[in-house]
Amino acid sequence: MSMAAALDLEMHCVDFLQAFIQADWAVLPEKAPQFFISPPSGWKEDDGVVYECLCPLYGHPASPRSLHFTFDAWMKSEGFTQSGFEDSMWIREADARLPHSVLMSTHIDDTLILCEDLDTLQKFKALMLTRFEGTDEGDVTEYLGCNVVRDRAAKTLHLRQSSYIQKILAHHGMTDANLVKTPMELGVRLSKKDCPKVLDLVIQAEYRAI
Repeated sequence: MSMAAALDLEMHCVDFLQAFIQADWAVLPEKAPQFFISPPSGWKEDDGVVYECLCPLYGHPASPRSLHFTFDAWMKSEGFTQSGFEDSMWIREADARLPHSVLMSTHIDDTLILCEDLDTLQKFKALMLTRFEGTDEGDVTEYLGCNVVRDRAAKTLHLRQSSYIQKILAHHGMTDANLVKTPMELGVRLSKKDCPKVLDLVIQAEYRAI
């Protein structure tokens, strides 16, 4: 993003749909993992029957790695090379098919694409969406939960998390809560004795989601 701001590049985003199931175990450099799941709720099956997963799914620790290598294999087949300092960033030099250089980075299933020429950028997005199912989000106004505020004339770019904060407040029913300067009551003192004896997995998951 700093490059886009400093060099006044076009900056678009493509969001892949159900990205993990578009990945391929076969591209992993190591042996593909084998795992099984119980039948989905409501699906009648004999007792003890499980299903083998033939493609990556959300929740499996190897799925993001498989998606990355799937992206990497396709990007290299289209003339991209990894940047050398970040594995999830690729660069393609200009040629007859795409007359301007293209830079793309990924964060799981969200992509950020930079190019100095809008037509070249549109051609590349169309090409990518013939291989991966996704939606063209156009100019980046939000990325990874942050609002992107850009002034191209001044070559500045700011990230704000106001929308993300509002989502958290809405999730916990606190949109009408009053603002305070401290995150807890004044004078409260906590110690190890206040730690729960048994972990609440639901609360733990909610905290990690924040």
